Amino acid sequence: MSNSDLLRMTIAELAPKIQNKEVSPVELTEAALAEADRLQPTLNSFITILHERAMDQARESEVAISRGEYRGPLHGIPIGLKDNLATAGVTTTVGSKVLADHVPEEDAEVVVRCRDAGAIFIGKENLEEFAAGATSNNPHYGAVHNPWGLAHIPGGSSGGGGANVAASVTFASLGTDLGGSVRLPGTFCGVVGLKQSYGRVSQRGLMVTSFNGDHIGPMTRSVADSALVLQILAGNDPLDPSTVPVPVPDYTAYLGKSLKGLKMGIPSNHYFDMLDSEVESAVRGSIAALAELGVEPREVSLPMMEYIGAMRISAMADGVVTHEPFVKSHREDYGPDVFYRTIPGQFVLGKDYSKSLRVQRLIQEEYAQVMQQVDFLVTPTAPVPAPRIDAQYIKINGEDHRVRGPGSGLISRNTSPFNAVGLPAITVPCGVTHAGLPVGVQFITGPFEEGLLFQVADGYEKVSPSQGLRPAVGVGA
Repeated sequence: MSNSDLLRMTIAELAPKIQNKEVSPVELTEAALAEADRLQPTLNSFITILHERAMDQARESEVAISRGEYRGPLHGIPIGLKDNLATAGVTTTVGSKVLADHVPEEDAEVVVRCRDAGAIFIGKENLEEFAAGATSNNPHYGAVHNPWGLAHIPGGSSGGGGANVAASVTFASLGTDLGGSVRLPGTFCGVVGLKQSYGRVSQRGLMVTSFNGDHIGPMTRSVADSALVLQILAGNDPLDPSTVPVPVPDYTAYLGKSLKGLKMGIPSNHYFDMLDSEVESAVRGSIAALAELGVEPREVSLPMMEYIGAMRISAMADGVVTHEPFVKSHREDYGPDVFYRTIPGQFVLGKDYSKSLRVQRLIQEEYAQVMQQVDFLVTPTAPVPAPRIDAQYIKINGEDHRVRGPGSGLISRNTSPFNAVGLPAITVPCGVTHAGLPVGVQFITGPFEEGLLFQVADGYEKVSPSQGLRPAVGVGA
C-alpha cells in the first residue's frame, strides 16, 4: 500500500491495520510529516511542525504496539493541534505576535488524553489571531488557504486544522469552537466538525478564551472518526468546573443504526432566512434524503432567535476581560481586527451584560421546549460557501455583509447560537457548489445526546453526495 493510499484513509479504516502491525506508525508519521512539509507553502496550515517530537512519539508507539500494548484507535495516528491548546515545552502562540514566544509548562487536558491514547502530534496549526474570527486570515502568520480552492478561506478560527484534515495531512485535528470555529472549517473544507455539549469535554489548557460557551472539538474525515475522537476527549475533569459528570456511552454503538421513525425539526425562522441559493439547495436535498431514510420532517418555530444579537453584549465584555492583561502590555502587537473588536467591550454596562444573560436563558428555554417535540434539528452550517481570502463583503438578499472584523456576523449566524445554548452540533458535507466549494449541513440534538447525533450524522453521511469527493489540493490530487 502506497503512502498516498495510507494518508487518504480514515482513522476507523487505519486503526485495525496499525493494531495488526500491517501499518507502521513510524512510516505513517514520516509520510504525514512529508506531506505537511510539501503542502505548507501552499496551505500555510501550520505555525509549528513538530518533526522530532512526532517521530519520537511514533517510535514509542511502534515499540509499544510490538509488545502488544495497543491503546486503542488513536494509537499511532498523526493528528494536529490548534495553536491555542497548551502544549508543554512547545510554543503556543494563539496565532498572535503577543504570545509569539509563549511556552506553556503543562499540556491542555485534551492533549493529555490524546497523548495517553497514543495519538502522534505532528504540529500546532494556524488559526485566526486569538481564535477571534471566521476566516483564518492571520495578520502575523499569514492566511490559511482552502484545499478546495486556494483563493478561498478555510473558515475559522480553526482553519489550519480544517485544511489539514481535508488535504490528508492529518487524520484528525483538534480545534476550538466559540461561535462555530470547528464547524465552519468543517463546512468550508468539506470535513466533519463537531461541537459537543457544553460540559462534555474539559476546557482546561484552552488559552485566552471566553468564560461562556467555548468548546474543544475534533475535525475529522468521517462521522465514525469523530465518534472515535470524542470517545477519548469526553468525560469529567475534576480540575475543570465547567465539565459535567455525565456518563460517556460507547459512541460507536450508535453508528449504523436506522433513522426510521426519528423526527427532524426544520426551523421556520432565522436559519434559512439568509442563504446562498446553492447552499439552500444542497441542504434542502439533505432534508429530502433524510425523509427517504424514514425520518419525519416537522417545522419548528424559534421566535426568540430574533434577539440572538444580544449575545454579542456578553461576548464583548468577556473579550475585554480575557484580553485585558495583553492589551495593557502588548497593545502594539495586536492585529487591527482583534484589537478593534476587543476594545469596545470596556463600555458594556453591568445591566446590559445581565440583560444579555437573561436573553441567553430565554433562548435556552425555547430550545429545550423545541427539543421535546423532535429528536434533532437540521440547518445549513453556514449561509454561504467559503468566501475568497481577499473578499471584504458578501452580498446576501441584496445587502453587503462584512467578512471579517467588527460587524462580521453573517458567516457564523447559524453556528454561534448553539454555543449560547450549549447543545451539541455537528456539520457533515452535503455537496459542492458549481465552483467546486463544499457545503455542509448541521445537525443538533438535545444536551449530552452525542450518541444520537452520531447516529443521525452517520446515517446521512452514507447517502451524502459528498461521498468520495476530494479537494483539488492534497494527497493524490
